[in-house]
Amino acid sequence: MYFIFFNNCKNYMFVLLISGCFLSCNQPRLEYTISAKLNPHNIAPLTAELKINTNMVAQVSKVSYTVLGKSPIKQSFEMLNDSLSIPIVGLYPGTTNKVLIELYSKNGVITDTVKLKTKPLPIIFPKIEINKIDRSKMEQGLHGCDIHFANFGKFRSMPIIFDDQGIVRWFMDFSFTNEMTSPFQRLKDGNILVVTRHDIYELDMLGKIIKKTTIDDNYGMHHDAVELPNGQLLICVGKRDAYIDLGGEAIQSDSDFIILFDRVNEKIINEWDVAKHLDVTRDDVNFLRPGDWLHMNALLFDEKDQSIIISGKHQGIVKISMDNKLKWILSPKQNWGLSGRNGNGNDTNPFLLTAIDENDNPFSKRIQTGQESHPKFDFPWGQHAPKFLPNGNLIVFDNGSHRNFDDDYNYSRAVEYEINDDKKTVKQIWQYGKERGEEMFASIVSDVDYLPNSKNILVTSGHILPKSNHSGKIIEVDKETGKEIFEATLYYRSVNGQKINGWGQMDILYRSQRLNLSY
Repeated sequence: MYFIFFNNCKNYMFVLLISGCFLSCNQPRLEYTISAKLNPHNIAPLTAELKINTNMVAQVSKVSYTVLGKSPIKQSFEMLNDSLSIPIVGLYPGTTNKVLIELYSKNGVITDTVKLKTKPLPIIFPKIEINKIDRSKMEQGLHGCDIHFANFGKFRSMPIIFDDQGIVRWFMDFSFTNEMTSPFQRLKDGNILVVTRHDIYELDMLGKIIKKTTIDDNYGMHHDAVELPNGQLLICVGKRDAYIDLGGEAIQSDSDFIILFDRVNEKIINEWDVAKHLDVTRDDVNFLRPGDWLHMNALLFDEKDQSIIISGKHQGIVKISMDNKLKWILSPKQNWGLSGRNGNGNDTNPFLLTAIDENDNPFSKRIQTGQESHPKFDFPWGQHAPKFLPNGNLIVFDNGSHRNFDDDYNYSRAVEYEINDDKKTVKQIWQYGKERGEEMFASIVSDVDYLPNSKNILVTSGHILPKSNHSGKIIEVDKETGKEIFEATLYYRSVNGQKINGWGQMDILYRSQRLNLSY
């Protein structure tokens, strides 16, 4: 028999379960109680923590739970000490969840069911529509989204994970930081990493803050933090009192430094000034403000030659070595001059990659300068999220903003490039998205990922802004056939915004990923 007691004020639910015998009534009975606390750290409402007390702790070798439903979530834990504390993730919102508990001992297994009642989702959450799904061809896992909600001119960051039915099964509310908190990612140790302007947070999936580190306030973090093989972080930053010379006027700049951060010793151990390598006066696709000449939005570490690949929305993609030498620039060959904050550095033109066709022949001058696009080659425009493929090629989300220095060619795409570092050439190998036109055009944010088991490509258009139905799309594409095998549309509500294309006024999906929902 079991008894259920609710205490909604403190999110507690106590369940007393009394078992019978395992094998024979001559053996000791396994008697136990389970207490459950919903949202134990107050920022992850679809999680719970179970505490199991039993008269035979040493006899319990493993505990597993299953959140029952159309997309069940199951996880097991080996019991290596006297603590029977079980983290639960993947609850359904706004319902009484049935969670199957299994206790394993040398005498067998006993099962029972705990009921956990959750609150509905906040009204700001998007409507999620599953447009297409073929699980037999998809990468395993659920759908993680680094989402940020309009919040009266600021952003309220609440990463979510939804299932194949479009139901949110996990989210974390970072309102307590009072600022945009991103990017949401899982580290190699399983913890979650996010950053604000000055703080680095490492949390578990229940929302417990494992570690909070405040960096030197001369730097402000933004857009990306990349975990290196040794656990250190490469981070995009702006630096206080950094200026560039524009026509003799000193303009404060932002988003144009990189730091290497030692998580263990909590200190910055290296710094790169990206302005050293690029022409800070080039403003062909910069429509924000003069000081935001680069708008660095992603970093990628190349283990093969210990180098850094930088995505600058307003300039292109750049590769520099760890010892701070420029390798190449992937960008239209238009209006590039001398590098440096004062324009007194090196000529950048020799580092611009030449676009070549499948026969290694250069395209025409108008293709090289970006005045035109070719069916077999185009540069990335306002791009995000460069990643490596297993063949060593680079894949990137080409937003397509101001393509060909015009606003008449509105399409976004995932695109694969083969780059020859020595010959300074670039060849387009594959693309997806051009054929879909404006229906997946996102001028800002967005993402692309390679899915290693299925070898598919996950494409995220995070800010699709037609005349109605402001939305984001997540699409899994079979790279061999170019066919969509999964597609979801997130229809934003922008409840706390003016529904204009401005900072903190509309909901955005920065990145997405396929991941397992587990503790």
